[in-house]
Amino acid sequence: MKRIFIFLFSTTLLFIAPLRAQTVITKDAMNSFIKYTGSNDIKDLEAARKLIDDGYKNKSDSNAFKNNLIRSLVYSALAHADSNLRLKYPKDPVDIALHSLKNVSSSKSASNAVEEIGYIDGKLKQTYLYRANSSFRERRFNEALRYFSILDSLEKNNYSITHNLAFLNQELGNYERSSFYFIKLISQKSKPEYLLILASLYESMGDESNAIKTLKSGSDAFPDNRDLVFKLINLLSNRNDYLEIAKFADRALKLDEFNIDLNYLAGFSNEMIGGILKAEKYYKAVLNINPNNYEGNYALGLLYLNLYLKDPSKTNMIYISKFYLSKANEIDPNELKSLTSLLILYKHTGDKNELQKINNRINQLKLN
Repeated sequence: MKRIFIFLFSTTLLFIAPLRAQTVITKDAMNSFIKYTGSNDIKDLEAARKLIDDGYKNKSDSNAFKNNLIRSLVYSALAHADSNLRLKYPKDPVDIALHSLKNVSSSKSASNAVEEIGYIDGKLKQTYLYRANSSFRERRFNEALRYFSILDSLEKNNYSITHNLAFLNQELGNYERSSFYFIKLISQKSKPEYLLILASLYESMGDESNAIKTLKSGSDAFPDNRDLVFKLINLLSNRNDYLEIAKFADRALKLDEFNIDLNYLAGFSNEMIGGILKAEKYYKAVLNINPNNYEGNYALGLLYLNLYLKDPSKTNMIYISKFYLSKANEIDPNELKSLTSLLILYKHTGDKNELQKINNRINQLKLN
């Protein structure tokens, strides 16, 4: 019986010896790490790293909760403290920290290490942010995008991260992804520049309807912003959407009252939708700015001519029309459209001499 007892006791000693050695290693590693948190001397962190690496060599070591916790603490701190990776590592310290952290988080003991896990997460976030900003500054946009995307997965509603992701995706031509982040930005803090970029992104994707929708809502939110309403009017002009142009022209003219092209467009759009009085007002505004503007004179002359043709009892209209069409012809004698309108006018007035002159001039221009 005595021999058996001695045998069992000796076997227990063989098991406890490496366990005690392991405990000493982890204790020393933790002490070195705690020393680093007070000194901020990377040499203390390096000492902790060497000790925990020594205690992380076999399967049982790598599965031990305490070993993984200390290792993730040490390597997350190294990843941040040695941001430029001046020290040598078997692989990225972030990856080493994440590997150990995964084992920590999946352990039943994780609830006992909430503060430590918070520390690790904080150091990793700081590292990702440093790498993201460094990559951006050095115009390594794909790399910057990768790190900002990681940060976004950790902190979904961070305004600065969303801002950077929106512009990075735009820079890299990821227009759909960029528009996603700009929409998110606008919902958090709307700005005219965000709305303008989002509209341009929609244009690049061939989605003019959403571009117009974005600019309309932007112009409603920022009625004093010139860029939004002018870009909107340009898109509406491309579509010949005169009803919408007429609606937003007043807003645009409050910001640029003496813009000849805009006044003319406002007049033409109102004329197209039957707003004759408004059209007249805007055409006259063009001539108030520049009395010798060909388009303004021609448009006003044609407007009055059409009013007479619709109701010949308004004889005064034909004389007013003659004044403006003749003025347009004086400004540009080679322009056929004013000559053609005058030809129609003189047919109705019965002025054969003027009619012959206009016919001769038209034929001459056609021959040339």
